[in-house]
Amino acid sequence: MSKKFLSLSMGLVLALSLLTACGPKRDADQVSNPGEKPEKLVVWENADDGKQIGHTKKLAAEFEKKTGIKVEVLPVSLLKQQEKLTLDGPAGKGADLVTWPHDQLGEAVIKGLIQPIQADASVTGQFEESSLKALTYDGKLMGLPKVTESIALIYNKKLMPNPPETFEELYQFAKDFTQPAEKKYGVLFEGENLYYTYFLIAANGGYIFKEQNGKLNSDEIGLNNAGTVKALTEIQKWYQEGLIPKGVKADVINGLFKEGKVAAVINGPWAIRDYQSANIDLGVAPIPKAGGKEAQTLIGVKGWYLSAYSKSPKYATELMKFLTSKEALKSRFGQTGEIPPHKEILTDPVIAGNPLVNGFAQQAKTGVPMPSIPEMGQVWEPINNAHTFIATGKQTPEQALNGAVKIIREKIKVQKQ
Repeated sequence: MSKKFLSLSMGLVLALSLLTACGPKRDADQVSNPGEKPEKLVVWENADDGKQIGHTKKLAAEFEKKTGIKVEVLPVSLLKQQEKLTLDGPAGKGADLVTWPHDQLGEAVIKGLIQPIQADASVTGQFEESSLKALTYDGKLMGLPKVTESIALIYNKKLMPNPPETFEELYQFAKDFTQPAEKKYGVLFEGENLYYTYFLIAANGGYIFKEQNGKLNSDEIGLNNAGTVKALTEIQKWYQEGLIPKGVKADVINGLFKEGKVAAVINGPWAIRDYQSANIDLGVAPIPKAGGKEAQTLIGVKGWYLSAYSKSPKYATELMKFLTSKEALKSRFGQTGEIPPHKEILTDPVIAGNPLVNGFAQQAKTGVPMPSIPEMGQVWEPINNAHTFIATGKQTPEQALNGAVKIIREKIKVQKQ
């Protein structure tokens, strides 16, 4: 979620009793009527990245030149935008457009902080379907996507000249290459973390929440079904055979990879710059097929959203469309390196011709959006604890997963009270 997507989603533990739909009430005429042309629109951009702020300010100047509407771009941390809008919105000091990873979408909708947008097929048709799905809540499109992220297979070409095509081949490579006594490993990833194991769970028929009629049903949890048990039994084998050290985290994985002791890792684009600093000849490829299926990773999408407090929703939506146009997103990629889920840009040589970037882009195409319903906040801790029990051999996969789902159900029940 950068890895911010993951950290944000893991921190999303909500007390719904505090989340009342406190946004302003609007009737249809107020939203559809453009009203008077505003003198100024306000945008909150990620305060933690100067390149992102700089690019949005550049686009703001172009929009002002085109429309005569001044756009003020203010730096606000992605983690703080909802909290700030909750306070500033009712006071008339909030932004017209805000941004955060899509896994926070459910929280924002329940709080009444954002409103659906109006966009026809000429706009929505530009984007990968999975990115639009990520920004859709309760059947309504709540924003437009600007960035998509997914993990993929990152490999050292010197140690792994050609990436395996199947997960079975990846396992065999790991067995042949790994020498734990010398801290040499064929493939490393955080096998005690749902974010990194989900692709194997999905390949075997597991899921987090069941999708029914385009909506996720939090009463239907698939994290202890036969498919998930099979996937985590496979992961357990990697630990039992010493292919992944128990308890290994990103810092150790990254360090060993940079030292040339690991042939490949499963990680995200946020790691590339650090790996390149070690002068490794890198390759990036989609994660090998599992069970004959393309690997479905959990993808994160950052989008622009229309504040429920905006006094100029029509013009703010036009600004949103401008910020997510082909030209805008292509230049944003050039300045920030963030991959946009825009169909034409993904086939453009600027991405398609860059093997490192294209590997992540191709993986994201087959990914599924991380659940954005508030109940997802109750999943991470119990399921990751179950992963650890399985990796350390303290519990069987069935015991650990059944226990985790029981806890998740209890936490969701409390959340809904």
